[in-house]
Amino acid sequence: MAGTDKPKGRPWTDIRPVNPGAGRLAAFLRTQVDGSGKTLAVLAAEVGWSKSQVSSLLSGRIPPQRFVTSLIDATVPPPLRERRRSEAEALLYEALHPPRTAKPTAPPTGAAAVVDLAAAQARQIETYDRLTRALELQAELRQTADNAARLIWILLGMIHTLNDRVGALSRERDQAAGREVLEAARAKLARAESQQAQAENELGRAEEKKRQAEALAARLQEQITALTEELERLRGQGSGPGPAEELHGLSPFAPPTSSRDPEGDDIDAALTRVTAVNDTDGDTVHRITAELGEPAPDTVPDNSPTSPDVPNKTARELHAEAEAAQEDGDFGEAARLYAQLATVSAGYLGPEDEDTLESRYEHARCVGEAGDPATARDLTAALVSDETRILGADHPDTLHSRYTLAYYTGESGDFVTARDLMAALLPDEARVLGASHRRTLTSRYAHAYYTGMAGAPTTAKALYEVLLQDQARVLGADHPDTLNSRYEHAHFVGRAGAPATARDLVAALVPDRERVLGADHPYTLVSRSQHAYYTAEAGDAATARDLMTSLVSDAIRVFGPDHPDTLQSRREHARHTAKAGDPAAARDLYAELTHDQTRVLGPDHRLTLAVRYQHALNTARAGDPVTGLNLMTVLVADLERALGTDHPDTVHGREQLAELALRAGEPGGGGAPA
Repeated sequence: MAGTDKPKGRPWTDIRPVNPGAGRLAAFLRTQVDGSGKTLAVLAAEVGWSKSQVSSLLSGRIPPQRFVTSLIDATVPPPLRERRRSEAEALLYEALHPPRTAKPTAPPTGAAAVVDLAAAQARQIETYDRLTRALELQAELRQTADNAARLIWILLGMIHTLNDRVGALSRERDQAAGREVLEAARAKLARAESQQAQAENELGRAEEKKRQAEALAARLQEQITALTEELERLRGQGSGPGPAEELHGLSPFAPPTSSRDPEGDDIDAALTRVTAVNDTDGDTVHRITAELGEPAPDTVPDNSPTSPDVPNKTARELHAEAEAAQEDGDFGEAARLYAQLATVSAGYLGPEDEDTLESRYEHARCVGEAGDPATARDLTAALVSDETRILGADHPDTLHSRYTLAYYTGESGDFVTARDLMAALLPDEARVLGASHRRTLTSRYAHAYYTGMAGAPTTAKALYEVLLQDQARVLGADHPDTLNSRYEHAHFVGRAGAPATARDLVAALVPDRERVLGADHPYTLVSRSQHAYYTAEAGDAATARDLMTSLVSDAIRVFGPDHPDTLQSRREHARHTAKAGDPAAARDLYAELTHDQTRVLGPDHRLTLAVRYQHALNTARAGDPVTGLNLMTVLVADLERALGTDHPDTVHGREQLAELALRAGEPGGGGAPA
């Protein structure tokens, strides 16, 4: 199957600045990026921020000084760099220190005493206005903190309920009988998992807003104390009642009514209300932060509020750890890190932010790569629903997530649903991206593949024939995607009942892959194995054996003796040797395989048991039925222990044991998997 890399070169999103100065800075920095011709992926590697962080910082947030400097150095030619850096720093200062509202002044008079009195009154008015504004902001922040505290209480109860619900639905899915029941259980589980993720995201947001609101309120209290003292001092300089006398008329803060019980009947409606409150409070915090002249923080805590003993890391550090785990092949660890990043990013940036959605995508993909395609499918299904609502059905990320959903549905073994998902995706990609876009061609490849795997090899063969013409025209005959389609075309030609034609197609593919990819490339080696397979299927087992003899030597040299591909090649070599009429040689090959696979895979692995079965059969066929019977007897006992007495392989093993017993002249029965 083709890879599932995310598309590159996304268009700029709208600038949503925290203040006008931040908007001008974002527009200026985007101009430098556009002028450099660099993609965000390239730029991210050069400035030391992730691609999603660069996009977010260029969308109206106030970036840190080091980000601005790094971006200018990466995008501006040396002769202009100093000038552009100065311009950017001026814009950054403007964003960090937005202009304040004009302050009232008293008109001058002709008498000095009147002037002094008017000046004192003007200062009182100015101080009073500032004090009033500080009190108003403090009241807003207290309300925001109270809202967040109530949301935290509600969400903790909701998450507890959803944890129980997800566990119950997981058991319901595992015990479902029948496709309709299974699909219904999967849908309910995906919805519950999506609700659980959203609730955890909203909890993180509420905790962060409460912390920010309390910190800003404490800073405002310092201002209020200073302004009150200043106003009292100014009262002694003026005459008449001061405006501060009216402060007692301010309305006291009225806390909002308690939210509904989170265990109510409609979880989605409750989450919608929670999100609305969090959004409003987030806007309040950002607005007041900008008014006070404080930049938005550029770090995101990597631990949830429920793990206070774990030190916080920047989003950059957490993302770097996840990417490093991916590069090392530790997808389980990468999945854990991306799940954590998605949760806390939603708490700080919001569940609808593109960074959050990107982290959720990477989480699902790493879960799938770690060996759990069913969970990856369910996570991606929830993501597709959210991306469709947030980004739109035609957004490239939404389309790509739909591809990934179909991919992991197929990886879970549901080829029919995967085929149907790809079929529904194809017209949308052709309309949005174009019929000749590589992504569209990749989806056509996957659609043809799942069509064949769903039991229609003839249709798959026809789909690949049309696709190959378009790939050769658009990508070229030697493009790896074109070569991949030739391989799958030959495969489904063979499955459609024409092994000789499949053999000839793969025979022509092998030298092309050697020329384009190299003789030792894994795809070249697997093509050679496929060539031997269809050579045997076409009736020439001896030639297939000879082809595999050469391939085994190369596989050992390239992959090593214990690599799964090497063991697979050795199994095929032994099988073709047996089909070529040399059971004694096949017996010896299977004996060596039994030893090596027991060591590498374990004695109870299905492939180890299968090799032992072939070893027993070929021992009997080579003229030693008694030894073959003894080997099969021991194998059947292991099958019953490892797989159970009613497993099809165990049943087949007992049947074969009975046949061997008859040949050896002894009563009994048993056997092993084919």
